[in-house]
Amino acid sequence: MFDWIKIRNFVHKRTLFCSAAVMEEGGIRMFPIGTLRVGRDGTATYFELFARPVAEGTPITFMAVDAGLWFWLTSLLKGRFDRPPAVRLMGRVGPKRACSDEEAEGWHRRVGILLKTRGGKALWSRPGPIREVVFERAEPVKIGKVTHHLQDWALVV
Repeated sequence: MFDWIKIRNFVHKRTLFCSAAVMEEGGIRMFPIGTLRVGRDGTATYFELFARPVAEGTPITFMAVDAGLWFWLTSLLKGRFDRPPAVRLMGRVGPKRACSDEEAEGWHRRVGILLKTRGGKALWSRPGPIREVVFERAEPVKIGKVTHHLQDWALVV
């Protein structure tokens, strides 16, 4: 069993995302995601803003990477990470739906002042449809000895 609250807290702070979906033809489609919102129960949503659509049920993996410069610097100096530098979230894409007014408002709050720029308006003024995701697994990324002690980090102990 996974500690989705711990994973959610990791994902919703200082992280950058990339995702990959396995296509029917066996190929992989990679796309950046800046809108992943993880629930407390292993479900999530993301705005399908710049991602090419994939079919419902498609396997998908998200990589959430801690982008904190101080975190990386102190971890490398100590020779040990206190938390994972990144987490892989694996699951399946759910149905597409229109975003609610509340979800759109939350998106606009996250984009913040960038929405006031010409480029920000062009990119993010209309967040678009939402995709549901159901996660089946979560794994901290391992980088040799400096993360070996974190192998059970995502599990409920």
